[in-house]
Amino acid sequence: MSIIDINEVSDQMLVAQYVVELFEAGHFLSRDDCMRIERWLSMSGSSDELLIVLEDILPRRVKKAREKGKKVFSLSSINKSVEKRLNDRISMVGRVVNGAGNGAGNGGADGR
Repeated sequence: MSIIDINEVSDQMLVAQYVVELFEAGHFLSRDDCMRIERWLSMSGSSDELLIVLEDILPRRVKKAREKGKKVFSLSSINKSVEKRLNDRISMVGRVVNGAGNGAGNGGADGR
């Protein structure tokens, strides 16, 4: 349960709160992790998009780190994975908006 009213926080704070709660260790993130979240948000365009990507990657990676006995986790270890996923999602949205994959832009579904 969050102690923050999500209707009154920035996208960066919302994502940081998710990460802190997932880590279950500590009450804040490093400056580098906060800057990384800010960069990811600029790539994703919204906290919702970034949270979807993080939910796909972060829980599994945190679990692996704990199994190895690591108590501290930095977002730098997932940076490449997150940026690749964000870029893939941006590319996919661009293809859908431009009509690729549904026949539009290629003469329609009937090939004309």
